[in-house]
Amino acid sequence: MDSKSDQQLRLITWNVERASVSRFKNQLTALQERIPDIIALQEVGINVSRRPRRLLREHGFEYTAHSHEYRLTNAGNSSGVAFASRWPFRILSPDTFTIPAQHHTLSAEFFTPFGRVEGHTVHVLPGSMDRQRKTEMFEGIYDRLAQKDRLDYRFLCGDFNSPKEESEDGNVTVWGSDERNIEAERSVIVELAEYDLADAYREVNGYGNDEYSWVAKNRGNEWPRRFDHVFASEHLNATEASYLHDYDDLSDHTPLEVVFTPKGGLHEETEALDRSPYTVSQDRTETDFSSTVVSSELTYDEDVRAVAPDANYRRGRFKAGWNKSVDGAEMDAALDQLTWENLGWRLGQLFGDTSEELQEELYEWCVKQQVE
Repeated sequence: MDSKSDQQLRLITWNVERASVSRFKNQLTALQERIPDIIALQEVGINVSRRPRRLLREHGFEYTAHSHEYRLTNAGNSSGVAFASRWPFRILSPDTFTIPAQHHTLSAEFFTPFGRVEGHTVHVLPGSMDRQRKTEMFEGIYDRLAQKDRLDYRFLCGDFNSPKEESEDGNVTVWGSDERNIEAERSVIVELAEYDLADAYREVNGYGNDEYSWVAKNRGNEWPRRFDHVFASEHLNATEASYLHDYDDLSDHTPLEVVFTPKGGLHEETEALDRSPYTVSQDRTETDFSSTVVSSELTYDEDVRAVAPDANYRRGRFKAGWNKSVDGAEMDAALDQLTWENLGWRLGQLFGDTSEELQEELYEWCVKQQVE
């Protein structure tokens, strides 16, 4: 018989307040204490975002992704959002959200022992910074997630800078002074429940308490707000939800932890869950390509591959790199830059000695992704 924890999925969402690298490490150490299965982070600062994968792996999180790696628009020096998981996942295209700040969202499909779980994390900026952008963010989130045809297991989490107030009887008051602003915020905070994305904290704990995740301060006055949320499907089945105030000294936001007991249970072939932390091998660097990398993701600092769709030399260098990998050869050049040769070598590390047909298929896919 499986233990209780083997039937659970633990998610933590946290706005890390543009933490410095040293503070981010302290935040990750704190997260390790909770033994989460999936973490979602918002306001991951630009200094951290240059190397989030290495920092997350060093703290036991094997599969990682940061929104700056997938943005379709220029994020400048803006912070981003991130996912990390003990299980593999694939990133969903950011253009599925029609929003003004795509680097403030990240969507993924997690391949868990309970089945596929679709997850989204967002950071909605306060209306005091840009009321129009906030409204458009909420509208885009609702349009993307208000679906009748959907997976049984879904969640949306992050920092929403909403609502303004919640009454003991469950009445929710949002920000905004005109009908469009109000409707946009309510569409996500309240109305996504009609599409099987209900407020997990309230589903577990009900209304009537003064819980908060952020505190507005001005001239000695304080206004606690519950801005950080997890909205989840009924089948995902939230059974515990709490704000972790023991970590309030590490960020101006409080992390929210939700424990799910998925109604479908574990896959039949899964005997027990391994929740031991991932350990980075001492003889590997952060730029090594391996099966621990998120699907479709390569670890590198700069893509220097030539763009020449009709040039055959790219195919030759790609296959030469793959063959080097199969033969057990190491790459002579550093892997912080992505070239056609070391791209083939990286994929060779993952797939090994395969057919010419598979190599060709993967090469053509890489060409298509580069052009797009």
